Amino acid sequence: MLVNPDIDMIKKLLCLSLILFYTFGYAQNSSEGNEDCIRNFEIIATSVNGSNPRVDDIRISWNFSNDTEVDNLKLILKVQPLNACWDGLSGIDRSELRSYSFNDLSEATNNHALLEFRNIDSKCIKWKVIIIDAANNCETKTEWQFKSFI
Repeated sequence: MLVNPDIDMIKKLLCLSLILFYTFGYAQNSSEGNEDCIRNFEIIATSVNGSNPRVDDIRISWNFSNDTEVDNLKLILKVQPLNACWDGLSGIDRSELRSYSFNDLSEATNNHALLEFRNIDSKCIKWKVIIIDAANNCETKTEWQFKSFI
């Protein structure tokens, strides 16, 4: 059976464009936790130019400037590299789950973490944030989100 290479390329581009359309700049404001004790924040993932011209890096930005009680907040970013990016959040885990901790949000209520493609070594990830308020022992978790480096 002969396959037209142009049709294969069109299929790949269509799949890629659907993934990009689905994941472009998806923000999180709600949480899946029971307590929802930390509410006035915004988390957003965006694609940014990186050192590799073929793929982007991912910037996970947070904004707690509307929260008056940030002195005791700690943010933990969970990142899971994935295979089978076309499956979105159901993609197969590629390597171990990674955690990045940011302990003093009072000094940087509006900040970000940069996930570089070369360090993650995967075409896509799922990610979520856990916010802990040490003053009242409260924890808020966002839902898992999908983001592609491509």
